[in-house]
Amino acid sequence: MDKFDEDTVKVPFGTKNLDAALCYPASVKDVHTAVILTHGAGGDMNFKHLVSLARALASDGFVCLRFTCKGLNLSYRVKAYRAVWDYLKSLQRFTIKHIYVGGRSMGSRAAAALARQLSDESECAVQGVICLSFPLHPPAQTHGHQQRSEDLRGLPEHMPVLFVSGTEDNMCDRVLFEGMVKEMKAQVEVFWLKGGSHGLTKSMAGELWNRVNIPFPSAVSSVRVHFSSTTDTNVRILLLENEKVLKLLRCEILQTEIRVLYELLYILNNSYRGNKTYKGLKQVEQCINRLKSMRLDAALQELTELCPNRIQRGLSIKAGECDVPSQPFLEWLCLKVLGAAQLMSCTLNRCSRAFSLTKQQMKWEEFVILNVVITSLLSRLWVICRGILVGLSTLYQQLLKLLREVASAQPMPFLTDFSLPADMAHFLGPSGAFLVTKQLAHVLPTKEHKRKQRNRQKSSVKVKNQGQTKKVKEDLGVAVERGIVLGTDLKPFLEVFRNFKEGKSIPKETHKADRKHKFKNQVREAATFTDMETYLEEMIRWCKSQKMEKEKRLLTFLRLKCQKMKCLEADGYNLQRKLQTFRQEACWALSPQGSVPRTCRLSAVMRRNAHLRKSFHSLRSHFKSSALRAGVKKKELKRTELSVSGLSGSNQRNGSTYETTSQTTDCDDHDDIDDIFASVGL
Repeated sequence: MDKFDEDTVKVPFGTKNLDAALCYPASVKDVHTAVILTHGAGGDMNFKHLVSLARALASDGFVCLRFTCKGLNLSYRVKAYRAVWDYLKSLQRFTIKHIYVGGRSMGSRAAAALARQLSDESECAVQGVICLSFPLHPPAQTHGHQQRSEDLRGLPEHMPVLFVSGTEDNMCDRVLFEGMVKEMKAQVEVFWLKGGSHGLTKSMAGELWNRVNIPFPSAVSSVRVHFSSTTDTNVRILLLENEKVLKLLRCEILQTEIRVLYELLYILNNSYRGNKTYKGLKQVEQCINRLKSMRLDAALQELTELCPNRIQRGLSIKAGECDVPSQPFLEWLCLKVLGAAQLMSCTLNRCSRAFSLTKQQMKWEEFVILNVVITSLLSRLWVICRGILVGLSTLYQQLLKLLREVASAQPMPFLTDFSLPADMAHFLGPSGAFLVTKQLAHVLPTKEHKRKQRNRQKSSVKVKNQGQTKKVKEDLGVAVERGIVLGTDLKPFLEVFRNFKEGKSIPKETHKADRKHKFKNQVREAATFTDMETYLEEMIRWCKSQKMEKEKRLLTFLRLKCQKMKCLEADGYNLQRKLQTFRQEACWALSPQGSVPRTCRLSAVMRRNAHLRKSFHSLRSHFKSSALRAGVKKKELKRTELSVSGLSGSNQRNGSTYETTSQTTDCDDHDDIDDIFASVGL
């Protein structure tokens, strides 16, 4: 059997639910054996080892239930484990008769404690325990192994226990572990992963190339070999590549960036210590300090001194022999280059991670200048380290060529338990290999590219424009193949651009629209708030994967409302009208355009808007009353002016009336406006 199904379930635990995933065979229905797995202190149920183990068990005909419990208290984890065990026993779709419990790291401690409790109640409650990376003691604190192994030593004799641990696990001393196994009454089987760490990954600490100080071979550093034109070419290219790497390692730009990094860490040591960005910068600093401790530049400088220079090579071709670096020295230097290349690959990954963490904090306005400085620093360091990695890769290939020639002439093997890889790309990880292969395509052009480049340099490109001759400047770096030349028809390009503007070839936007339309149909067909919550959770995950932050926030807000409504619905209330309104809100939240629905607004915003409306109505009423008072005063002034100045001319009477009226009106208006603002409180 190789097919399985996986469902996401909720396990009730007190007043909340635990996230869990149920893996089971797709074709077999009469499954009688199940396995429960949980994670360690700092992970969740999606830890890669737990996922692969669960799917492998489901493919072999077992039911596997893994769950997430974020508590760091062991007794709390044991209670959560008991709730999951009860949930699995209550499943009616399977007839579970045998249950195995297990976990990784702290999860294995919880599994052992639960197995001990259930074995006291019933012998057939638990059939066995699986412990992945059992934490026998804290790192470098071996005195706590007795307390952590108490539950294991208390397991009954009929219960089998499987241990899977790494030989380099810093939380499981092998001597103490073997002593604990001898004290256990249960049936124990142990599988040791050679070189594995606490995360069950192979550690690089024991590798010869990963040492900071690789032992220098106690042999001669140079030997005399037959010197031909081929050897001369290999030595010349080797010296060129060696000089490129030395220039990058000793360049003033790199040293300046390192000093800036040290200054930043010194300044942020107290105020920024708990921040993730600070921790990412500390990891970058560790890589830089390790590169300094390796003294790679001194080893490359020694290679330059041992290789013959241009004059010595010319004389050696005539003489037929010359002194070149010996096989032990070249193998030792290859190990140095391999270690430095792996270190540069690790530095690139850490720079990228620190850059991502800093980018997330760019929205903090009080730290915007600091974050800009950090991102620019990490960007420049990443570019320099990538250049060093590419240079080390080409240098390693030339070292292997010279090594093969020297080994055939004067064999003096230095490495006996380690074989040098034939290609740097296979030695590095996927990310480092991608950078190396991508850059080598530009650094090492083919003969055809070199021939075309020489032809371009010989024939200067000239363009005649309105009787004038202009020289077109070519790129001074890598030769670029131009697909469009003078006189090329641009209609196909414009047609593609027109289609792009009209939206004819945008499959990604079409996919988003289809997904939103499907979700809206599901929301309209939802009969209860329970179904609505399921659709909302599914859509929130999709919005998170598509980086639709605004839609995700709105849907999360609606999910909280949906959970409250679901509780009322469970109590027997009729919420069909609420459900109809909620459908409209969910459809609007997925495509937030136009005015915000009243029910989607926050209460603080509603209160603030109500206060503004109240202030506006009072202000408008004051303006109306002031306008009425101003009109009454204007009529009285007109009557008085007509009775007093009867002998004056019509023009003078009109002018004086206008001036008096305007002045009185202005005065009254000022008094009224002051009263209005005083009543409002401004």
